[in-house]
Amino acid sequence: MAFLETEKVNELKAQVNIVDLISQYVALSRNGKNYLGLCPFHGEKTPSFNVNAEKGFYHCFGCGKSGDVIEFLKEYKSIGFMEAVKELADFAGVQLDLPTADKGQTKENPNARLYEINNQAARLYHILLMSTELGARAREYLVARGISDDVIQRFNIGLAPDEEDFVYQNLSAKFEDEVLANSGLFNFSNNRVFDAFKNRIMFPITNEFGQGIGFSGRKWQENDSSKAKYVNTSSTVIFDKSYELWNFDKAKATISKSHEVYLMEGFMDVIAAYKAGVTNVVASMGTALTEKHVRRLKQVAKNFVLVYDGDAAGQNAIHKALNLVGETNVQVVKVPEGMDPDEYLKAYGTSELSNLMTNGRMQPIEFLIEFLRPANLSNLQVQLDFIEQIAPMIAKVASITAQDAFIRKLVEILPDFEYNQVERAVNLRRENVTATDFSQESFSLEPPENDESYFESFSQAPLPIFDENQFDGVVKNSGQEIRTVKAFVNPPVLPKLSKIEHAEQQLLHRMIYHSAVLERFERDDNFRFVHRRYQELFEKLMIEAMSFDKVDVSHFASELEVEERSLFYQIVELNLPETFSGREIDDLIAAFAKEALAVRLDELLGQLETAQKSGNKERELELTVQIINQKKKLL
Repeated sequence: MAFLETEKVNELKAQVNIVDLISQYVALSRNGKNYLGLCPFHGEKTPSFNVNAEKGFYHCFGCGKSGDVIEFLKEYKSIGFMEAVKELADFAGVQLDLPTADKGQTKENPNARLYEINNQAARLYHILLMSTELGARAREYLVARGISDDVIQRFNIGLAPDEEDFVYQNLSAKFEDEVLANSGLFNFSNNRVFDAFKNRIMFPITNEFGQGIGFSGRKWQENDSSKAKYVNTSSTVIFDKSYELWNFDKAKATISKSHEVYLMEGFMDVIAAYKAGVTNVVASMGTALTEKHVRRLKQVAKNFVLVYDGDAAGQNAIHKALNLVGETNVQVVKVPEGMDPDEYLKAYGTSELSNLMTNGRMQPIEFLIEFLRPANLSNLQVQLDFIEQIAPMIAKVASITAQDAFIRKLVEILPDFEYNQVERAVNLRRENVTATDFSQESFSLEPPENDESYFESFSQAPLPIFDENQFDGVVKNSGQEIRTVKAFVNPPVLPKLSKIEHAEQQLLHRMIYHSAVLERFERDDNFRFVHRRYQELFEKLMIEAMSFDKVDVSHFASELEVEERSLFYQIVELNLPETFSGREIDDLIAAFAKEALAVRLDELLGQLETAQKSGNKERELELTVQIINQKKKLL
């Protein structure tokens, strides 16, 4: 993929009309400048799949899927980037000089010899485990750990002998000095070469194509004085621990099919899951989860299940992982009694581990309420701070029923607060949650009584009309059945955004298409958007502009996560005049400042009510003064 220039890909995309391509798979009907159809990525009866021919992207207002022609092919056909580029080139009738997709095994691949030496080392380690006296003792240790011969064969587990240079002596004659030096298999000192692994159970690490790229060695003898339980291959040209995931090659097909992945900490956890019949599992090999790991997995998985150790370190790892993965389409499995998955399997058996991983999942907010719970809840201010921390998380939850459950769970552990007080704190945060943060199903639920801030009012446009009588029939295209439609009476209706969100989206739109606007705010350290999601998009826009001198819509969108990309295309879709004035930008900034003051006033009023109910006169007086001053600023 690295050999295919971005410029060539952009040229190819420019030659394809996105409507022509998508029409092969989705029945589209013109609606103004755009085209509408039934979304191919989720079931629906009312069309919400919007294709913008002018700007070259699609966006579903129902499920939030969005992207360009390549993203559509990847998502629709469950294929990789290179395959999608080839499909697009074939559709456009364009010949591209593409690298051959032979999994990196061609002679032209500069790393082919590094893969080969790792593969041969893995075979050597495996033979030593299965056919030597030391290997027999190591297998007894593995059997005691629940590792059968079947598991040894599946994961190609091996053994590094208790010798200084056994592997080097066996492989050095077969490979060039440069390959030996760059393989990560050896250490060099005082004109001598030593094996990097000695007297350890060896877990081969492979890339997504099954090629050997490194190892992790585990000590197994009680008299081993080594400090580290596991030792990994040091970073090489082909091995980056912050990118690679163990078992990804074996799990990828199941992950792609189910769109779900279990994330675990280590080798033994993955093996425990395999024994329990769960195969869509990967591990970050004891290292902290990284943004590279997450970005890679999001190419094939929609849903994440975090199954880390039940001890304090494991729970901390889940918390950090949630910050990377996000709290959408994520669930957490908390292993009871502080155990890790392997220990839980040994204690309760494979069926119980399978049941825990399948049915023992909790939502991130449920985990965070427990994880972030302060040790001393007798202090009123500590309780207030805890509410301030958790309320915004609850406000993001799509289901009103689930929000109610989480509020009640919070009230159960707070000695000095009642349901309505915590609910008010959540309600104040709801204005910071856009319609895109909620699932389509949540729109049919009624907001809490007297709480106008939960959902902004819906558009007054009539609901779209779409029924069976509008189908012209069924046609076949490329071997697939496509239901054709006469016309869509009305476009999809979205919940109406607040005025401040309209202002934020308008300013971002100007930044995307007018570099001078973005440059103005790059230099302003005090400037911030009111809502976090727009601020994060703004920060990424600045990085894009600094890296490439301008914002390329297609390239920038491809770098975003699914939810951010959906929001980005929603902003790009805005129908604004091409020209703008300095006055327009100044008015938008003034709106931001006023909204920030109003939000702060609401927060102070909520805190005042809490202080009054708790009888804290000193705090009540302090807040009253702050509220008066805040109201003066709004005049």
